[in-house]
Amino acid sequence: MPEKTKNIAQNKKARHDYAILDSFEAGIELTGTEVKSCRA
Repeated sequence: MPEKTKNIAQNKKARHDYAILDSFEAGIELTGTEVKSCRA
């Protein structure tokens, strides 16, 4: 079971000024040294 995802960025003004019709989630997969540098 995947661990709970953490929200990195959120555009609060866009949600306030506009009607959000659809929401999409995107990501990348890190491997090796990339993971180590992100955790630091």
